[in-house]
Amino acid sequence: MSICHINCTWILRLLRNNNETGMRFPKALYALAISSVVLFGCGDTGPIKIGFIAGLSGGDADTGNASLNALKLAASEVNKAGGIKGRTIEIIARDDQKDPKTALAAIREFDQLGITAVIGPIISSIGMAMLPVINELGIVTVSPTVSAAEFAGLHDYLFRINSTTRDNATAYARHNIEKGRKRIALALDGENEAFTESWYREFLLDFDKRNGRVVSKVWINTPETSIALAARHLLAEEPDAIVLITNAADSAKLAREIRKIDRNITLSAAEWAGSEQLIELGGDAVEGMELVQAYDRYSNDTKYKKFIDDYQQMFGTQPGYTSVLTYDAATILFAALDHQDPKQSLADAMITLPPQQGLQQDLIFDQFGDGNRNAYFVRIRDGKFIVE
Repeated sequence: MSICHINCTWILRLLRNNNETGMRFPKALYALAISSVVLFGCGDTGPIKIGFIAGLSGGDADTGNASLNALKLAASEVNKAGGIKGRTIEIIARDDQKDPKTALAAIREFDQLGITAVIGPIISSIGMAMLPVINELGIVTVSPTVSAAEFAGLHDYLFRINSTTRDNATAYARHNIEKGRKRIALALDGENEAFTESWYREFLLDFDKRNGRVVSKVWINTPETSIALAARHLLAEEPDAIVLITNAADSAKLAREIRKIDRNITLSAAEWAGSEQLIELGGDAVEGMELVQAYDRYSNDTKYKKFIDDYQQMFGTQPGYTSVLTYDAATILFAALDHQDPKQSLADAMITLPPQQGLQQDLIFDQFGDGNRNAYFVRIRDGKFIVE
């Protein structure tokens, strides 16, 4: 990284902190900083560095790798079209290993490398751990998927593409009551407590108002509970249905164990489980399972179909839900970078950006950097996610 780029990064953060934290600098220094950026542009002629962080290893790395693939596709399209203001996109990816300390180390490394923005993380627990540091460093971070309701309504540097757990969990509560299922058992993932606790809390509040009852709650990914034991606990109170607030791999494992005991119990999984891995690992056990998804996998929309074709050609596989949401995250981030005024912070450019066309819906952030997704209830039929 050049000395000029380091100075540019420092100047822009000085201006941003002055505007957004109430810090005050002498007028002469402030004017000098402004003129340096406007007149010289800080010599930014090299690539725009975009950090990426997600779980890229371990049992459920499919969501992280699918997300990274979508970012690579979006960046390649921008670069082929001439880049952003003549500069290409360079992706610097790091594996957070679903570990907060690893994620924080990566964010500080990104800062040292002079990245412009970050896309990620994938899970809410990592997002919660990262939040104080990205705010401290002033790094615009766009998460495709984090959804814990606690992120909403904050003036921070974390922008969210996905709907909140409040939106999705209440949809599940309403859906179960409408289907006559008033006694529900739930499984929660101990490795992503920020998401699962938030989802459970929002579900319980709405379900209780509708005279529903949670008859049992079981944590998995803890030393005390195996998948087989969790399945038995979930069925012990003879619920009307079971909701799995777990990732794709664990939802598939739980479904297989549950089906060994009860072939007919209705199974639902939280939106987090909606990747192809759920069907690949679950097989017949997940047939009929219900989920909420943020897009229609089988839409005939022209832009979406082109994305599917390009993704398959580039990576030889179908994109998953994290791919779709990440491509949308990249779309809005790259548009903000293209529209950004030299005197404007990237965070402000993100918030003031007019709606952008995503793969299946318009993309826009509110004043807090919160987005909103369309929601589709789907059911797995013949190995496909079919909109109800």
